[in-house]
Amino acid sequence: AYFLIFMGISLLGAVFGSARFYTISVLGQRVIADIRKTLYNHITALSPSFFERVRTGEVLSRLTTDTMLIETVVGSSMSIALRSIVSVVGALIIMFVVSWKLTLMVLMIGPLIVIPVIFFGRRVQRLSREGQDNLATASGRASETLSSIQTVQAFTQEATERTRFARAVDNTYTSQKRRLRVRAIMTFVMFGLGQVGMIGVLWYGANATASGQMTGGDIAQFAFLAFVTVTNFGFVITTWTDLLRAAGASERIVELLSETPDIKTPEHPVALDKAKGEINVDKLVFSYPTRPDERALDGVSFAVKPGETVALVGPSGAGKTTMFQLLLRFYDPQSGQIEIDGIDIRKLAPGTLRRQFAFVQQATPLFSGSAMENIRYGREGASDEEVIAAAKAAFAHDFITRLPDGYNTDLGEKALTLSGGQQQRIAIARAILRDAPILLLDEATSALDAQSERAVQNAFAALAKDRTTLVIAHRLATVKKADRIIVMEHGKIVDQGTHSELVRRDGLYARLAELQFNAED
Repeated sequence: AYFLIFMGISLLGAVFGSARFYTISVLGQRVIADIRKTLYNHITALSPSFFERVRTGEVLSRLTTDTMLIETVVGSSMSIALRSIVSVVGALIIMFVVSWKLTLMVLMIGPLIVIPVIFFGRRVQRLSREGQDNLATASGRASETLSSIQTVQAFTQEATERTRFARAVDNTYTSQKRRLRVRAIMTFVMFGLGQVGMIGVLWYGANATASGQMTGGDIAQFAFLAFVTVTNFGFVITTWTDLLRAAGASERIVELLSETPDIKTPEHPVALDKAKGEINVDKLVFSYPTRPDERALDGVSFAVKPGETVALVGPSGAGKTTMFQLLLRFYDPQSGQIEIDGIDIRKLAPGTLRRQFAFVQQATPLFSGSAMENIRYGREGASDEEVIAAAKAAFAHDFITRLPDGYNTDLGEKALTLSGGQQQRIAIARAILRDAPILLLDEATSALDAQSERAVQNAFAALAKDRTTLVIAHRLATVKKADRIIVMEHGKIVDQGTHSELVRRDGLYARLAELQFNAED
Protein backbone atom coordinates (compact mmCIF):
# COMPACT_ATOMS: atom_id res chain seq x y z
CA ALA A 1 0.00 0.00 0.00
CA TYR A 2 2.82 2.42 0.90
CA PHE A 3 4.52 1.54 -2.37
CA LEU A 4 1.37 2.36 -4.35
CA ILE A 5 0.97 5.66 -2.48
CA PHE A 6 4.59 6.53 -3.22
CA MET A 7 4.10 5.62 -6.89
CA GLY A 8 0.98 7.78 -7.06
CA ILE A 9 2.78 10.73 -5.50
CA SER A 10 5.66 10.25 -7.95
CA LEU A 11 3.28 10.22 -10.92
CA LEU A 12 1.51 13.34 -9.63
CA GLY A 13 4.91 15.00 -9.27
CA ALA A 14 5.73 14.10 -12.88
CA VAL A 15 2.38 15.47 -14.09
CA PHE A 16 2.73 18.72 -12.17
CA GLY A 17 6.39 19.04 -13.24
CA SER A 18 5.46 18.64 -16.90
CA ALA A 19 2.54 21.05 -16.56
CA ARG A 20 4.81 23.59 -14.86
CA PHE A 21 7.45 23.29 -17.57
CA TYR A 22 4.91 23.56 -20.39
CA THR A 23 2.97 26.46 -18.86
CA ILE A 24 6.02 28.56 -17.99
CA SER A 25 7.72 27.82 -21.33
CA VAL A 26 4.64 28.70 -23.39
CA LEU A 27 4.13 31.84 -21.31
CA GLY A 28 7.76 32.77 -21.96
CA GLN A 29 7.36 32.23 -25.70
CA ARG A 30 4.21 34.38 -25.71
CA VAL A 31 5.97 37.18 -23.84
CA ILE A 32 8.96 37.10 -26.20
CA ALA A 33 6.73 37.00 -29.28
CA ASP A 34 4.90 40.09 -28.00
CA ILE A 35 8.21 41.85 -27.23
CA ARG A 36 9.51 41.11 -30.74
CA LYS A 37 6.32 42.35 -32.40
CA THR A 38 6.26 45.49 -30.26
CA LEU A 39 9.93 46.12 -31.00
CA TYR A 40 9.53 45.58 -34.75
CA ASN A 41 6.44 47.80 -34.88
CA HIS A 42 8.39 50.51 -33.08
CA ILE A 43 11.44 50.16 -35.34
CA THR A 44 9.39 50.46 -38.53
CA ALA A 45 7.82 53.67 -37.16
CA LEU A 46 11.19 55.36 -36.55
CA SER A 47 12.35 58.11 -38.88
CA PRO A 48 15.18 57.70 -41.44
CA SER A 49 17.38 59.95 -39.27
CA PHE A 50 17.55 57.13 -36.69
CA PHE A 51 18.97 54.72 -39.28
CA GLU A 52 21.55 57.32 -40.31
CA ARG A 53 23.23 57.02 -36.90
CA VAL A 54 22.47 53.40 -35.92
CA ARG A 55 23.69 50.43 -37.93
CA THR A 56 21.11 48.00 -39.26
CA GLY A 57 23.09 45.11 -37.74
CA GLU A 58 22.87 46.79 -34.32
CA VAL A 59 19.09 47.04 -34.64
CA LEU A 60 18.79 43.42 -35.79
CA SER A 61 20.93 42.30 -32.84
CA ARG A 62 18.47 43.87 -30.42
CA LEU A 63 15.55 42.35 -32.28
CA THR A 64 17.00 38.82 -32.30
CA THR A 65 19.99 38.16 -30.03
CA ASP A 66 18.84 40.29 -27.09
CA THR A 67 15.31 38.89 -27.18
CA MET A 68 16.70 35.33 -27.39
CA LEU A 69 18.65 35.97 -24.18
CA ILE A 70 15.49 37.17 -22.45
CA GLU A 71 13.63 34.17 -23.91
CA THR A 72 16.07 31.77 -22.21
CA VAL A 73 15.52 33.41 -18.83
CA VAL A 74 11.75 33.81 -19.10
CA GLY A 75 11.37 30.25 -20.35
CA SER A 76 13.68 27.57 -18.92
CA SER A 77 15.32 29.58 -16.12
CA MET A 78 12.01 30.75 -14.64
CA SER A 79 10.67 27.19 -14.78
CA ILE A 80 13.67 25.92 -12.80
CA ALA A 81 13.37 28.83 -10.36
CA LEU A 82 9.68 28.10 -9.72
CA ARG A 83 10.41 24.44 -9.02
CA SER A 84 13.31 25.38 -6.73
CA ILE A 85 11.24 27.92 -4.76
CA VAL A 86 8.53 25.32 -4.13
CA SER A 87 11.18 22.80 -3.02
CA VAL A 88 12.81 25.33 -0.66
CA VAL A 89 9.49 26.30 0.94
CA GLY A 90 8.44 22.67 1.40
CA ALA A 91 11.80 21.63 2.85
CA LEU A 92 11.83 24.59 5.27
CA ILE A 93 8.37 23.69 6.61
CA ILE A 94 9.45 20.11 7.36
CA MET A 95 12.77 21.32 8.80
CA PHE A 96 10.90 23.68 11.12
CA VAL A 97 8.86 20.73 12.39
CA VAL A 98 12.02 18.67 12.99
CA SER A 99 13.98 21.48 14.71
CA TRP A 100 12.96 25.11 14.67
CA LYS A 101 16.29 26.15 16.22
CA LEU A 102 18.38 24.54 13.48
CA THR A 103 15.97 25.91 10.86
CA LEU A 104 16.51 29.46 12.12
CA MET A 105 20.26 28.85 11.96
CA VAL A 106 19.90 27.68 8.35
CA LEU A 107 17.90 30.81 7.52
CA MET A 108 20.70 32.92 8.97
CA ILE A 109 22.95 31.50 6.23
CA GLY A 110 20.76 33.26 3.63
CA PRO A 111 22.41 36.68 3.95
CA LEU A 112 25.83 35.01 3.48
CA ILE A 113 24.62 33.87 0.06
CA VAL A 114 22.65 36.98 -0.91
CA ILE A 115 25.34 39.59 -0.07
CA PRO A 116 27.88 38.39 -2.71
CA VAL A 117 25.06 38.19 -5.26
CA ILE A 118 24.24 41.87 -4.68
CA PHE A 119 27.93 42.81 -4.63
CA PHE A 120 28.88 41.02 -7.85
CA GLY A 121 25.48 41.23 -9.57
CA ARG A 122 25.82 44.80 -10.79
CA ARG A 123 29.16 44.02 -12.37
CA VAL A 124 27.69 40.94 -14.07
CA GLN A 125 24.90 43.12 -15.49
CA ARG A 126 27.33 45.77 -16.75
CA LEU A 127 29.61 43.18 -18.38
CA SER A 128 26.59 41.46 -19.92
CA ARG A 129 25.54 44.76 -21.51
CA GLU A 130 29.09 45.28 -22.76
CA GLY A 131 29.12 41.78 -24.26
CA GLN A 132 25.79 42.37 -26.03
CA ASP A 133 27.09 45.66 -27.43
CA ASN A 134 30.21 43.93 -28.80
CA LEU A 135 28.10 41.13 -30.24
CA ALA A 136 25.91 43.72 -31.97
CA THR A 137 29.04 45.30 -33.47
CA ALA A 138 30.10 41.90 -34.83
CA SER A 139 26.60 41.31 -36.24
CA GLY A 140 26.62 44.74 -37.87
CA ARG A 141 30.00 44.08 -39.44
CA ALA A 142 28.79 40.74 -40.84
CA SER A 143 25.53 42.27 -42.10
CA GLU A 144 27.34 45.02 -44.00
CA THR A 145 29.82 42.59 -45.53
CA LEU A 146 27.28 39.98 -46.62
CA SER A 147 24.89 42.58 -48.07
CA SER A 148 27.77 43.87 -50.24
CA ILE A 149 29.56 40.57 -50.85
CA GLN A 150 30.10 41.24 -54.57
CA THR A 151 31.84 44.53 -53.80
CA VAL A 152 33.97 42.85 -51.13
CA GLN A 153 35.05 40.10 -53.52
CA ALA A 154 35.48 42.45 -56.49
CA PHE A 155 38.00 44.51 -54.50
CA THR A 156 39.54 41.33 -52.97
CA GLN A 157 38.86 42.59 -49.44
CA GLU A 158 37.83 39.21 -48.03
CA ALA A 159 40.89 39.01 -45.76
CA THR A 160 40.32 42.56 -44.47
CA GLU A 161 36.68 41.86 -43.65
CA ARG A 162 37.59 38.57 -41.96
CA THR A 163 40.10 40.42 -39.80
CA ARG A 164 37.57 43.09 -38.84
CA PHE A 165 34.93 40.49 -38.01
CA ALA A 166 37.43 38.41 -36.03
CA ARG A 167 38.40 41.52 -34.04
CA ALA A 168 34.74 42.21 -33.21
CA VAL A 169 34.17 38.57 -32.21
CA ASP A 170 37.30 38.58 -30.04
CA ASN A 171 36.04 41.70 -28.26
CA THR A 172 32.78 39.87 -27.59
CA TYR A 173 34.69 36.84 -26.29
CA THR A 174 36.80 39.03 -23.99
CA SER A 175 33.70 40.70 -22.52
CA GLN A 176 31.97 37.36 -21.98
CA LYS A 177 35.09 35.86 -20.40
CA ARG A 178 35.28 38.75 -17.94
CA ARG A 179 31.61 38.27 -17.11
CA LEU A 180 32.09 34.55 -16.55
CA ARG A 181 35.13 35.21 -14.36
CA VAL A 182 33.10 37.52 -12.12
CA ARG A 183 30.26 35.01 -12.02
CA ALA A 184 32.67 32.19 -11.11
CA ILE A 185 34.09 34.26 -8.22
CA MET A 186 30.55 35.06 -7.10
CA THR A 187 29.61 31.36 -7.21
CA PHE A 188 32.72 30.39 -5.22
CA VAL A 189 32.05 32.98 -2.51
CA MET A 190 28.33 32.23 -2.41
CA PHE A 191 28.61 28.44 -2.13
CA GLY A 192 31.75 28.60 0.01
CA LEU A 193 30.05 30.72 2.64
CA GLY A 194 26.92 28.60 2.35
CA GLN A 195 28.83 25.35 2.93
CA VAL A 196 30.72 26.80 5.88
CA GLY A 197 27.42 27.88 7.39
CA MET A 198 25.90 24.43 6.84
CA ILE A 199 28.87 22.75 8.49
CA GLY A 200 28.31 25.01 11.49
CA VAL A 201 24.63 24.05 11.63
CA LEU A 202 25.44 20.34 11.39
CA TRP A 203 28.09 20.70 14.10
CA TYR A 204 25.46 22.22 16.35
CA GLY A 205 23.08 19.39 15.45
CA ALA A 206 25.72 16.77 16.20
CA ASN A 207 26.24 18.27 19.67
CA ALA A 208 22.46 18.28 20.18
CA THR A 209 22.38 14.59 19.25
CA ALA A 210 25.25 13.80 21.64
CA SER A 211 23.40 15.55 24.47
CA GLY A 212 20.20 13.64 23.68
CA GLN A 213 18.22 16.66 22.46
CA MET A 214 17.87 15.11 18.96
CA THR A 215 18.01 11.58 17.60
CA GLY A 216 20.36 10.39 14.88
CA GLY A 217 17.38 9.99 12.55
CA ASP A 218 16.32 13.57 13.16
CA ILE A 219 19.75 14.97 12.35
CA ALA A 220 20.04 12.76 9.24
CA GLN A 221 16.59 13.90 8.05
CA PHE A 222 17.43 17.51 8.79
CA ALA A 223 20.78 17.27 7.00
CA PHE A 224 19.07 15.88 3.88
CA LEU A 225 16.41 18.60 3.91
CA ALA A 226 19.05 21.27 4.52
CA PHE A 227 20.98 19.96 1.51
CA VAL A 228 17.79 20.14 -0.60
CA THR A 229 17.17 23.69 0.64
CA VAL A 230 20.68 24.97 -0.05
CA THR A 231 20.88 23.26 -3.45
CA ASN A 232 17.56 24.64 -4.65
CA PHE A 233 18.33 28.05 -3.20
CA GLY A 234 21.49 27.91 -5.28
CA PHE A 235 19.34 27.28 -8.38
CA VAL A 236 17.24 30.33 -7.47
CA ILE A 237 20.40 32.43 -7.15
CA THR A 238 21.65 31.09 -10.51
CA THR A 239 18.37 32.19 -12.06
CA TRP A 240 18.87 35.59 -10.46
CA THR A 241 22.29 35.94 -12.10
CA ASP A 242 20.69 34.91 -15.40
CA LEU A 243 18.15 37.67 -14.83
CA LEU A 244 20.99 40.12 -14.28
CA ARG A 245 22.50 39.01 -17.58
CA ALA A 246 19.15 39.40 -19.29
CA ALA A 247 18.86 42.83 -17.68
CA GLY A 248 21.77 43.96 -19.85
CA ALA A 249 19.86 42.83 -22.94
CA SER A 250 16.67 44.41 -21.58
CA GLU A 251 18.46 47.75 -21.20
CA ARG A 252 19.35 47.67 -24.90
CA ILE A 253 15.75 46.84 -25.85
CA VAL A 254 14.31 49.56 -23.59
CA GLU A 255 16.87 51.97 -25.03
CA LEU A 256 15.58 51.21 -28.53
CA LEU A 257 11.94 51.48 -27.44
CA SER A 258 12.69 54.87 -25.90
CA GLU A 259 13.67 56.22 -29.33
CA THR A 260 10.91 58.49 -30.59
CA PRO A 261 10.16 59.16 -34.28
CA ASP A 262 11.16 62.62 -35.46
CA ILE A 263 8.09 62.65 -37.69
CA LYS A 264 5.00 62.54 -35.48
CA THR A 265 1.35 62.25 -36.38
CA PRO A 266 -0.51 65.44 -35.39
CA GLU A 267 -3.08 65.12 -32.61
CA HIS A 268 -5.89 66.12 -34.99
CA PRO A 269 -4.72 65.25 -38.52
CA VAL A 270 -6.45 66.79 -41.50
CA ALA A 271 -8.26 64.32 -43.74
CA LEU A 272 -7.15 64.04 -47.37
CA ASP A 273 -8.54 61.22 -49.47
CA LYS A 274 -6.99 61.85 -52.88
CA ALA A 275 -5.12 65.06 -53.60
CA LYS A 276 -5.55 67.12 -56.76
CA GLY A 277 -1.76 67.35 -56.92
CA GLU A 278 -1.10 71.03 -56.22
CA ILE A 279 2.28 71.52 -54.50
CA ASN A 280 3.58 74.70 -52.89
CA VAL A 281 7.11 74.84 -51.46
CA ASP A 282 7.88 77.98 -49.47
CA LYS A 283 11.37 79.07 -48.33
CA LEU A 284 12.61 75.62 -47.32
CA VAL A 285 15.79 75.47 -45.27
CA PHE A 286 17.05 72.01 -44.35
CA SER A 287 20.20 70.32 -43.06
CA TYR A 288 20.56 66.61 -42.42
CA PRO A 289 20.82 65.70 -38.69
CA THR A 290 24.23 64.13 -39.29
CA ARG A 291 25.48 67.27 -41.12
CA PRO A 292 23.86 70.18 -39.26
CA ASP A 293 26.34 72.78 -40.54
CA GLU A 294 25.74 71.96 -44.20
CA ARG A 295 22.54 73.22 -45.80
CA ALA A 296 21.09 70.67 -48.21
CA LEU A 297 18.31 73.12 -49.10
CA ASP A 298 18.68 76.86 -48.67
CA GLY A 299 15.56 78.98 -49.16
CA VAL A 300 13.91 76.81 -51.84
CA SER A 301 10.50 78.00 -53.10
CA PHE A 302 8.42 76.83 -56.06
CA ALA A 303 4.87 75.84 -56.96
CA VAL A 304 3.53 73.00 -59.08
CA LYS A 305 0.04 73.05 -60.58
CA PRO A 306 -2.15 69.92 -60.61
CA GLY A 307 -1.22 67.74 -63.59
CA GLU A 308 1.99 69.65 -64.31
CA THR A 309 5.25 67.82 -65.05
CA VAL A 310 8.24 69.51 -63.45
CA ALA A 311 11.84 68.33 -63.71
CA LEU A 312 14.53 69.00 -61.11
CA VAL A 313 18.00 69.11 -62.63
CA GLY A 314 21.42 70.12 -61.46
CA PRO A 315 24.77 68.68 -60.43
CA SER A 316 25.09 66.00 -57.75
CA GLY A 317 24.54 67.37 -54.26
CA ALA A 318 22.28 70.17 -55.48
CA GLY A 319 19.42 69.04 -53.21
CA LYS A 320 17.13 67.31 -55.71
CA THR A 321 16.71 63.99 -53.88
CA THR A 322 16.53 65.87 -50.57
CA MET A 323 13.52 67.72 -51.95
CA PHE A 324 11.78 64.39 -52.56
CA GLN A 325 12.59 63.22 -49.03
CA LEU A 326 10.97 66.33 -47.59
CA LEU A 327 7.92 65.96 -49.83
CA LEU A 328 7.46 62.44 -48.44
CA ARG A 329 8.16 63.87 -44.98
CA PHE A 330 11.00 61.54 -44.14
CA TYR A 331 12.43 64.69 -42.57
CA ASP A 332 11.02 68.04 -41.49
CA PRO A 333 12.75 71.27 -42.59
CA GLN A 334 14.35 73.61 -40.08
CA SER A 335 12.20 76.40 -41.56
CA GLY A 336 9.72 76.90 -44.36
CA GLN A 337 6.83 74.64 -45.30
CA ILE A 338 5.38 72.38 -47.98
CA GLU A 339 1.70 72.36 -48.87
CA ILE A 340 -0.30 69.77 -50.78
CA ASP A 341 -3.61 71.17 -52.06
CA GLY A 342 -3.10 74.11 -49.70
CA ILE A 343 -2.62 71.89 -46.62
CA ASP A 344 0.62 72.04 -44.65
CA ILE A 345 1.91 68.46 -44.86
CA ARG A 346 2.74 68.57 -41.13
CA LYS A 347 -1.02 68.68 -40.49
CA LEU A 348 -1.47 65.36 -42.31
CA ALA A 349 -0.84 61.92 -40.85
CA PRO A 350 2.39 60.60 -42.46
CA GLY A 351 0.50 57.64 -43.93
CA THR A 352 -2.16 59.90 -45.44
CA LEU A 353 0.52 62.11 -46.99
CA ARG A 354 2.57 59.26 -48.45
CA ARG A 355 -0.48 57.63 -50.01
CA GLN A 356 -0.63 60.65 -52.33
CA PHE A 357 2.71 59.69 -53.90
CA ALA A 358 4.11 56.96 -56.11
CA PHE A 359 7.89 56.97 -55.72
CA VAL A 360 10.48 55.39 -58.00
CA GLN A 361 14.06 55.76 -56.81
CA GLN A 362 17.28 55.46 -58.75
CA ALA A 363 17.72 52.02 -57.18
CA THR A 364 14.33 51.06 -55.75
CA PRO A 365 14.74 48.11 -53.36
CA LEU A 366 12.88 44.95 -54.23
CA PHE A 367 12.13 42.21 -51.72
CA SER A 368 12.48 38.44 -51.62
CA GLY A 369 9.31 36.97 -53.05
CA SER A 370 7.67 36.70 -56.43
CA ALA A 371 7.40 39.32 -59.16
CA MET A 372 3.67 39.42 -58.49
CA GLU A 373 4.24 40.19 -54.79
CA ASN A 374 6.83 42.87 -55.52
CA ILE A 375 4.57 44.74 -57.93
CA ARG A 376 1.54 44.35 -55.66
CA TYR A 377 3.59 46.03 -52.91
CA GLY A 378 2.47 49.29 -54.52
CA ARG A 379 -1.17 48.63 -53.68
CA GLU A 380 -2.30 45.84 -51.40
CA GLY A 381 -5.41 44.07 -52.59
CA ALA A 382 -4.77 44.72 -56.28
CA SER A 383 -5.98 41.88 -58.50
CA ASP A 384 -3.65 39.75 -60.62
CA GLU A 385 -5.08 41.41 -63.71
CA GLU A 386 -4.22 44.87 -62.36
CA VAL A 387 -0.69 43.74 -61.51
CA ILE A 388 -0.18 42.32 -65.01
CA ALA A 389 -1.57 45.51 -66.58
CA ALA A 390 0.91 47.60 -64.56
CA ALA A 391 3.75 45.30 -65.64
CA LYS A 392 2.75 45.68 -69.28
CA ALA A 393 2.66 49.46 -68.92
CA ALA A 394 6.18 49.35 -67.46
CA PHE A 395 7.32 47.00 -70.26
CA ALA A 396 8.14 44.34 -67.66
CA HIS A 397 5.56 41.76 -68.76
CA ASP A 398 7.65 40.12 -71.47
CA PHE A 399 10.70 39.32 -69.35
CA ILE A 400 8.54 38.29 -66.36
CA THR A 401 6.66 35.72 -68.47
CA ARG A 402 10.02 34.27 -69.54
CA LEU A 403 10.99 33.56 -65.90
CA PRO A 404 10.73 29.88 -64.83
CA ASP A 405 7.39 30.35 -63.02
CA GLY A 406 6.35 33.61 -64.63
CA TYR A 407 4.84 36.08 -62.18
CA ASN A 408 5.17 33.53 -59.36
CA THR A 409 8.95 33.15 -59.74
CA ASP A 410 10.82 33.80 -56.49
CA LEU A 411 13.24 36.64 -57.27
CA GLY A 412 15.57 35.90 -54.33
CA GLU A 413 16.89 38.33 -51.75
CA LYS A 414 16.80 41.91 -53.11
CA ALA A 415 15.80 40.38 -56.48
CA LEU A 416 19.46 39.82 -57.32
CA THR A 417 18.46 37.20 -59.90
CA LEU A 418 17.31 40.06 -62.16
CA SER A 419 19.37 42.57 -64.08
CA GLY A 420 19.41 46.21 -62.98
CA GLY A 421 17.08 47.21 -65.80
CA GLN A 422 14.64 44.41 -64.99
CA GLN A 423 14.59 45.40 -61.32
CA GLN A 424 13.87 49.00 -62.29
CA ARG A 425 10.99 48.03 -64.54
CA ILE A 426 9.36 46.05 -61.73
CA ALA A 427 9.80 49.10 -59.49
CA ILE A 428 8.15 51.26 -62.16
CA ALA A 429 5.29 48.76 -62.45
CA ARG A 430 4.85 49.03 -58.68
CA ALA A 431 4.55 52.83 -58.97
CA ILE A 432 2.08 52.53 -61.86
CA LEU A 433 -0.07 50.13 -59.83
CA ARG A 434 -0.15 52.54 -56.89
CA ASP A 435 -2.22 54.94 -58.99
CA ALA A 436 -1.31 57.94 -56.81
CA PRO A 437 -2.08 61.56 -57.80
CA ILE A 438 1.58 62.62 -57.57
CA LEU A 439 4.52 60.82 -59.19
CA LEU A 440 8.07 61.20 -57.89
CA LEU A 441 10.64 59.83 -60.33
CA ASP A 442 14.24 59.92 -59.12
CA GLU A 443 16.37 58.80 -62.08
CA ALA A 444 13.63 56.23 -62.67
CA THR A 445 14.95 55.13 -66.08
CA SER A 446 18.66 55.35 -65.33
CA ALA A 447 19.17 51.57 -65.41
CA LEU A 448 17.33 50.97 -68.70
CA ASP A 449 18.77 50.48 -72.15
CA ALA A 450 17.87 53.01 -74.84
CA GLN A 451 15.01 50.94 -76.30
CA SER A 452 13.43 50.15 -72.92
CA GLU A 453 13.91 53.73 -71.77
CA ARG A 454 12.03 55.05 -74.78
CA ALA A 455 9.20 52.62 -74.16
CA VAL A 456 9.00 53.41 -70.44
CA GLN A 457 9.13 57.15 -71.15
CA ASN A 458 6.07 56.69 -73.35
CA ALA A 459 4.42 54.76 -70.51
CA PHE A 460 5.26 57.56 -68.10
CA ALA A 461 3.85 60.13 -70.51
CA ALA A 462 0.52 58.28 -70.52
CA LEU A 463 0.68 57.74 -66.75
CA ALA A 464 1.55 61.38 -66.02
CA LYS A 465 -1.55 62.58 -67.84
CA ASP A 466 -3.83 64.25 -65.26
CA ARG A 467 -1.20 63.62 -62.58
CA THR A 468 1.36 65.91 -61.01
CA THR A 469 4.83 64.59 -61.82
CA LEU A 470 8.19 65.59 -60.40
CA VAL A 471 11.19 64.14 -62.20
CA ILE A 472 14.85 64.10 -61.19
CA ALA A 473 17.16 63.36 -64.08
CA HIS A 474 20.82 63.85 -64.88
CA ARG A 475 20.22 62.83 -68.49
CA LEU A 476 18.61 66.00 -69.77
CA ALA A 477 17.23 64.31 -72.87
CA THR A 478 14.66 62.63 -70.62
CA VAL A 479 13.24 65.96 -69.32
CA LYS A 480 13.16 68.07 -72.49
CA LYS A 481 9.39 67.62 -72.74
CA ALA A 482 8.69 68.64 -69.14
CA ASP A 483 6.27 71.54 -68.66
CA ARG A 484 8.91 73.25 -66.56
CA ILE A 485 12.48 72.59 -65.51
CA ILE A 486 13.84 73.78 -62.15
CA VAL A 487 17.62 74.11 -62.04
CA MET A 488 19.25 73.60 -58.63
CA GLU A 489 22.78 74.15 -57.37
CA HIS A 490 24.18 74.10 -53.82
CA GLY A 491 20.70 73.67 -52.33
CA LYS A 492 19.23 76.69 -54.15
CA ILE A 493 17.07 77.23 -57.22
CA VAL A 494 19.21 79.12 -59.71
CA ASP A 495 16.87 79.09 -62.71
CA GLN A 496 13.63 77.66 -64.05
CA GLY A 497 11.72 77.54 -67.32
CA THR A 498 11.19 75.28 -70.32
CA HIS A 499 14.07 73.51 -72.04
CA SER A 500 14.23 76.02 -74.89
CA GLU A 501 14.00 79.01 -72.53
CA LEU A 502 16.81 77.73 -70.30
CA VAL A 503 19.07 76.95 -73.25
CA ARG A 504 18.64 80.50 -74.58
CA ARG A 505 19.60 82.02 -71.19
CA ASP A 506 23.05 80.46 -71.39
CA GLY A 507 23.11 79.61 -67.66
CA LEU A 508 23.96 76.43 -65.75
CA TYR A 509 21.33 74.39 -67.59
CA ALA A 510 22.64 75.51 -70.97
CA ARG A 511 26.17 74.47 -69.99
CA LEU A 512 24.96 71.06 -68.74
CA ALA A 513 22.91 70.56 -71.91
CA GLU A 514 25.82 71.50 -74.14
CA LEU A 515 28.13 69.06 -72.36
CA GLN A 516 25.65 66.18 -72.57
CA PHE A 517 24.31 66.67 -76.06
CA ASN A 518 27.78 67.32 -77.54
CA ALA A 519 29.05 64.16 -75.81
CA GLU A 520 26.15 62.16 -77.26
CA ASP A 521 26.85 63.54 -80.72
